[in-house]
Amino acid sequence: MIKMMTAYTIEVDDPEAAVSELLEQIERKGSLLENTVGIVSCYYEFIETGAISALSERLPFDVIGCTVMGSATNEQYGLEQMTLVVLTSDDIRFSTALSEPISTDAAAKPVEDVYRQALEKLPGEPSLIFALGPITSDASGEIIFKALNAVSGNNIPIFGTLSNDTSLTYENSRTFLNGQIHQFKLALLLMHGPINPRFYVTAISDKNIQQKKAVVTESEGYLLKRVNDMPLLDYLATIGVQKEGLSAITALPFLVDYGDGTKPIVLSMYSFTEAGAYCPSEMPAGTNIALAEVDYNSVMETAETTVRRALEDARRNGASGVLAIPCLTRILVISPNSEDEMKKTADLIGEEFPFAIIYSGGEMCPVYTEKRERINRFHNLTYTLMVF
Repeated sequence: MIKMMTAYTIEVDDPEAAVSELLEQIERKGSLLENTVGIVSCYYEFIETGAISALSERLPFDVIGCTVMGSATNEQYGLEQMTLVVLTSDDIRFSTALSEPISTDAAAKPVEDVYRQALEKLPGEPSLIFALGPITSDASGEIIFKALNAVSGNNIPIFGTLSNDTSLTYENSRTFLNGQIHQFKLALLLMHGPINPRFYVTAISDKNIQQKKAVVTESEGYLLKRVNDMPLLDYLATIGVQKEGLSAITALPFLVDYGDGTKPIVLSMYSFTEAGAYCPSEMPAGTNIALAEVDYNSVMETAETTVRRALEDARRNGASGVLAIPCLTRILVISPNSEDEMKKTADLIGEEFPFAIIYSGGEMCPVYTEKRERINRFHNLTYTLMVF
């Protein structure tokens, strides 16, 4: 059994008050069991004011975390708060570690090393991997994800995200383990024992997906070059996306069907050039794609769909808690009503189960085939959720 408790604070300018508020809330919610770990998501100024370091010094257990666009608990949600999730158990073991810096030239080894470092402290293989990776300009989040999936044997569920902040440059993005804070390191949490996580992923309403499908015919790693035997920019022009307008587009969402029996996922094209566009995941030839649109209604509908499905599961099969990781782009899409999706989730779950939301970018979450086989995936623009 695992017990989940949450706490929050908006005391950005007073680290002592912030820490005291978090500790008081956790103390009111019950006692700790034999093994305990903390997960923190926070507005980046909590790092600058010293609140993260102060919290780490006061807690008697490890804490991993990252800066985020926004976060929520049953009691409070907002863009400038710190959220603390405490997981405690008598029969589940927790192990944490922080990698060496990650870059394109040095991505796989730091990930492999940090996984093995965390694994050494457990009596066996983990039941769940929770990962908070760095967001960098020269290393795709999927590179980190694929290295972690490979070193863990491609069969252990991975749930997590990449750090970010409230700017578009992400220069204040950080991950941390206890008092160790860094811009380019992976913070890792392994859980060993009888935990039964179930995963839900929803991205875009069906009505927001173009019905005319296309096929990738040439790519080079993360560079998508040709679709339907046409240069990418020519293909986009055939569906109404003109070359002249691409400079004003930060990212273009599209549905991706890998043809492996899992439901299609959503990714984004960005950095358009005559050669094509970059994607956060590799796009092998033969992959089916369809242009998609993300708007306010789509964000709100998919959030409600995801949460309702998860609640049905939790009520039917039991649950200790709910942890959601939606993409930060969803906040930007529904702006200026940036907190509406958080409010929708809070209203639906109420006090029935402990829950927390972490808004970040690049979602790591398993998907299922029609035979309920689980496959780890890296996503964009999605509302991912774990019931456990």
